[in-house]
Amino acid sequence: MIIRFAPPLFTLIVLALAAACSSSSRPLVADTDYDSQYDFSRVRTIAIAPLDRTTAEAVSISDMQVSRINQALAQELQARGYQMVPDAGEADLLLSWHLVVQDKTDVRSYNSMSYYNCWRCGPPVSDISVYRYQQGTFIVDLIDPVRNRSVWRATIQSRLHSEPDPAQSEVRRTEAARAIFAQFPPRPADAPTAGPAT
Repeated sequence: MIIRFAPPLFTLIVLALAAACSSSSRPLVADTDYDSQYDFSRVRTIAIAPLDRTTAEAVSISDMQVSRINQALAQELQARGYQMVPDAGEADLLLSWHLVVQDKTDVRSYNSMSYYNCWRCGPPVSDISVYRYQQGTFIVDLIDPVRNRSVWRATIQSRLHSEPDPAQSEVRRTEAARAIFAQFPPRPADAPTAGPAT
């Protein structure tokens, strides 16, 4: 029996939203939930809340990385017609995001043939590969500042992979932000596409 350990790949620039796009060709899809009683048609302005630095993941993220994530999210919202404002007091909704990282193990077993005396085939030998990796969950909340509670949430999960190319990281951040807000604002399946109020 052979046991192989694959070291975890952890690059914060990937963890910070860019890694939400894995190397897989499958399109990103975010899971969303929202308060059906909230009137999203009234939303015009959104402000980004400061990152909560009390978690280990947040402490490890640099200010530059936070800025890149904020920029990707803000640009996607602006493309959808919303105005980003710096003052939370002027915002209809507050955007808050955070990360959750979990250590995972993937065990795979293979059968291989054993040969001896140069020609004689022996019984199959188990070949077990143990891959240790980290799974990241990127969570975005839109918070009603009046009630101080989330009225919309989107999450993306992915294995974390190293992405040393800054240009490719930017592309993946953009794609992940687009996936996060793909179903915002929420609407009934039979309703026309809604946008910010004018």
